[in-house]
Amino acid sequence: MFMKATFYLTAWSKDSPQGGIYTYDIIEGRLEEAGFLPLLTAGYLCFSSDGRRLYATGSRNGEEGVAACAVNSDGTLTYLNFMPSQDKSFCHNCAAPGGKFLYAANYSSGNVAEFTLASDGRIAGRNKVIAHTGSGPVAARQESAHPHFVGITPDNAFLSVADLGIDKIVCYPFDPETGIDDRHPVESPMPSGCGPRHIHFAKDDIAYLLTELGNTVLSMKYSKGHFSVLEEISLLPEKCVCDSKASALRMSADGRFLVATNRGFDSLVVIEVDGKGGMKKIQTTLSGGRSPRDVNFLPDGRSFAAANEFSDDIYFFDFDPETGQLIPNGLKLAHLRPLCIAWR
Repeated sequence: MFMKATFYLTAWSKDSPQGGIYTYDIIEGRLEEAGFLPLLTAGYLCFSSDGRRLYATGSRNGEEGVAACAVNSDGTLTYLNFMPSQDKSFCHNCAAPGGKFLYAANYSSGNVAEFTLASDGRIAGRNKVIAHTGSGPVAARQESAHPHFVGITPDNAFLSVADLGIDKIVCYPFDPETGIDDRHPVESPMPSGCGPRHIHFAKDDIAYLLTELGNTVLSMKYSKGHFSVLEEISLLPEKCVCDSKASALRMSADGRFLVATNRGFDSLVVIEVDGKGGMKKIQTTLSGGRSPRDVNFLPDGRSFAAANEFSDDIYFFDFDPETGQLIPNGLKLAHLRPLCIAWR
């Protein structure tokens, strides 16, 4: 059964007063709403290194951008400020170690933005915008660059950007005092037409890439801004001909299991990993709804949640840390267009 766990959900909406960031507690199998912070088009969430600040992509007063919140001792949120992007909407963000910079990926505009942070966690300003160029072979989705992930590498030396539109991971040298150097990017080409979407760093030298268009997970060797592919595993059954695209990738706390999601073939795929790049698919189970946009292990390590974007619900599972199996536990939450599940 569940221990107490606090986590956060976004609800995406352009005009509903229900759009924003929700705080939930799970206590002995009961789900309790603990807080709500309004934010239209609330999308992706990330935390500062110390867990005291939460940053969200979203919009206010008709402008797209990023919002800063303080995380209170009881887990609720206090709004700090909002910084317009002066551009289209962001799809992913990350707060850099050192507390001075926030990064966000803009899928629609094909660029990456660097924001400076004040000492109290507020967003002080938009410091830099780096435009990606190029295209890929899938005309409908790769007509131009589409950054879909930003994350600091384990050595704290680079900002890594997964670009779905150009089939590349681009790394920019990073310094916690001065930010990124966009003059000397390091590019790692990925398989043609795969559409890189999300990266998960498991160890200093091993990372995993979810490909949206390829519907695969790639294990990769990382070194000094470079990524090289080790293995590839499909997220779809062998003769599956449905229109599907991968969306989320999470790892268990002990690093033994990955869970990836399919949208279209609405399912969760559990992958056992050996820590050296080896992967083995061990379970495929339905997500409980339509289009699982995000999933996550919950803080107790034995609970798992799947956010189904187009059926407006979150399904909960028991997770067996020994076998990696996900078992539906009957808990379900009705929730407006959930896009992200996060906890500190």
